[in-house]
Amino acid sequence: MSATASPLPPGEPHSSRKRVDEWGLLRGLSFLAIVLQHSVGEYIYRSDILYPDAVTLGLLYHLIRYGTLTFVFLAGAILFYQYGRSAKKYGPVLLKRIGDIYVPFASWTLLYWIAVQRLSGNPLFRAGDLPVFLQQFIAPTYGYHLWFVVMIFQFYLVFPLFRWAADRIGRRTGAGRSDTSRFRRIALLTALLAIGYGWLMFLSYYRMPVWQTSGVWNTLLAYRTYEFPYYLFYFVLGGVCGAHLDRFRAFALKILPWSTLAFIGMYLWMNRDLLQGSGEHINLNYSTYLKPTSFLAVTAQILMLYGWALLLQQHEGRLKKWLLLCGKYSFGAYLSHAMILMVIALFTRNWDLTGWHVAASVLTALVVALLSQLICAGLTRVPGGRWLTGGAGKKARDAKLLKRTKSAV
Repeated sequence: MSATASPLPPGEPHSSRKRVDEWGLLRGLSFLAIVLQHSVGEYIYRSDILYPDAVTLGLLYHLIRYGTLTFVFLAGAILFYQYGRSAKKYGPVLLKRIGDIYVPFASWTLLYWIAVQRLSGNPLFRAGDLPVFLQQFIAPTYGYHLWFVVMIFQFYLVFPLFRWAADRIGRRTGAGRSDTSRFRRIALLTALLAIGYGWLMFLSYYRMPVWQTSGVWNTLLAYRTYEFPYYLFYFVLGGVCGAHLDRFRAFALKILPWSTLAFIGMYLWMNRDLLQGSGEHINLNYSTYLKPTSFLAVTAQILMLYGWALLLQQHEGRLKKWLLLCGKYSFGAYLSHAMILMVIALFTRNWDLTGWHVAASVLTALVVALLSQLICAGLTRVPGGRWLTGGAGKKARDAKLLKRTKSAV
């Protein structure tokens, strides 16, 4: 098959791929958004919070909802960019991903189990605890943020199917057409997928909770927040980005004014729904990821942030360096940040913060982000650190070894 007949980039070895700076910026932005989101969740439900502060935190919460779903987008972008046209077998790649993603997840799952059991005053294992403990590796609850790793790893498992589908689509849309024409056709197919995905979100939010099912279907519905089909659009959008990087960059910049306006409109809509639906007490669960309005808002925000990241990467400065640093250690810091937040909460839950919950949320997020980054950076430099930090540990050691080699020469 010719390269022009495929929606994927030419078949260069994945090791020759250049670093995509805007993805590092997006990783940094996403990590910071997730930390702030969890900090907001820590303070907004406290009994001493004033209603105006709760409303402010609710508005802030909707501003940073992009974090987790942007990571799904980046997973699709990276996989298609590196392996979409690679002749290399996917089996070794999957084994590497197990070591870089699932093993650190399993290690932190054990640590969160130990921490929660100890803080609850319980022994590590009591009679009947084994099923609950094993469940943490499939549907984690003690590390409440670890659900994302379970979900995202499913995309790595089924990636060959996505690559096969992209190849088939490429044969039908690419033959004899220019790059611009191909990208327009791919964009049209992506828009059609968005319509179907929006319908899935409608069913998930408004219909599935009242469906009467039993057995395996009941389990699948109950745990749908852990299942990759409910996040498929963001992965495919990322795949289009990774497969058509230059075209996607031009597209993101071209529509930047419109994606910004679209996000502002959806942001106002979601805040109206939140305030009307919550009543006297702001309820963040009213705005789940699996909701049509959340889908529209986050999609617009991802496209908007991509355009902004492209503009930011053209200018050197502290903000760019800081975001790239956050992106470098984002996975290990993501795994550890909830533990730090848990420790901070042990102290702050006994404080009277009336009138200060907004400031406390932002300050806590900054402290958690800094400490989790430092912990991850430190772990990458100790033997066995990669089992807690993932690929960042190996990259740090490889960079250190390369530096030593150059010094020796």
